[in-house]
Amino acid sequence: MRDPLLQSFPLRLVRVVVLASFAALLLPGGALAAVQTLTFRTGPIKVGAYGVVQAAERADSPQLDGYVVGMSADVVDADGNVVPAHHVMLHHVVFGKVMYPDFTCTSFRGYDGRASPFPVQRFYAEGEEHTQIALPDGYGYPNRGTDVWGLLYMLMNHHAFDQTVYLRYTVRYATGESLIPVKPYWFDVRNCSADPIFTVPGTGGAGSTYQQHADFTMPESGRFVAGGAHLHGGGLSVDISDATCGDSLYTSYPTWGGTEPIPIMHEPGPLAMTEFADGNGRPVRAGDVVRITATYDGSRPHMRVMGIALLFLAPGTASGCESFGSPRPPPTQATPVSVMLLKRPTGPLAHVRSTWVGDYRYGAERVALRRGTTFTWHFVGGVAHDVTLGSGPAGFASPSMIRGTYRHRFTRAGVYRLFCSLHPTRMTQIVIVR
Repeated sequence: MRDPLLQSFPLRLVRVVVLASFAALLLPGGALAAVQTLTFRTGPIKVGAYGVVQAAERADSPQLDGYVVGMSADVVDADGNVVPAHHVMLHHVVFGKVMYPDFTCTSFRGYDGRASPFPVQRFYAEGEEHTQIALPDGYGYPNRGTDVWGLLYMLMNHHAFDQTVYLRYTVRYATGESLIPVKPYWFDVRNCSADPIFTVPGTGGAGSTYQQHADFTMPESGRFVAGGAHLHGGGLSVDISDATCGDSLYTSYPTWGGTEPIPIMHEPGPLAMTEFADGNGRPVRAGDVVRITATYDGSRPHMRVMGIALLFLAPGTASGCESFGSPRPPPTQATPVSVMLLKRPTGPLAHVRSTWVGDYRYGAERVALRRGTTFTWHFVGGVAHDVTLGSGPAGFASPSMIRGTYRHRFTRAGVYRLFCSLHPTRMTQIVIVR
């Protein structure tokens, strides 16, 4: 598999609509200003039955100098109709500007763990929550017509037949005027990775929570003027705080609704996350420690989850400490689910402490262990796989890898139903811990 944003981005994108709308006004001095809505499309992307596709491509981008002031993305069919998430789900798409430094990551790692040989500046992302860039009036993310964009995506097919889709993204683009430039700051509890996942064990008991956080020291002063966040199933909030001041700058909460189609292949994510756009901004000073905290329900296992926020900084002077946060919307209830195994594990019950993970199978699919045993999976194939809990007493998940070793110590008795999240119809395993 190609590393996301690490190759030379073979150009397979088709620019389908340029200048879908044009609003012009004459500025003082006779300069012509315009906000254009530019629509681009990449594809076709074939997603196999109950399959998952991860890939990276070069992305078409505006061909003249200007500013990005808004952005959104959708999965569509060949006719341009939006494909519902219960057919093909956009797990995530991330856009980056090649050869520009990222402000919170000096070395980005691809799906296979290898570091990028060149910088990539992440400036937009979207998942199930359909986050959109919507900068306040007067602000813009500067872009040259010669700049090169790339994107990486992960799509999941919820049906038992192949589907072909496209990624369509819309850019609101300002030209002919000077806006206040902003910089994208990507905060992530598992930063610098194409697959920045962690696991919630789910052993905390009723009403418990589980948190992960990461700190970043700001290299410059300014004001955050817009932001959005990303959580997975079981998420409660993402908070960005100035740890030096002890104040919250922005808190994002999920909105839940709907259920995962049968069969359930993953825990559904939120339908929306609270965003903010504030022309006055939330101040931060050079040297301040900005902390991202992802909070999840701790009473149930939640697999391969994330905690991410993308904020846009307008550099400048800032003094003092101010507390903001975000008003919590009326709570909605997420439906608890357990991921189903799409293939029945077969073979004799093996009393072993390790197995291999080859191309599209686990060496031992049925395993019996004593409680307290550490089990080892040896990855030996030519395709990336992983080990992920579907249901069981405690959650765990390996990274997706082609080569390497993953170990887990089973400290709780019970039946652990496991699968590869990339190949759920072909790779399943049961571990019985006595």
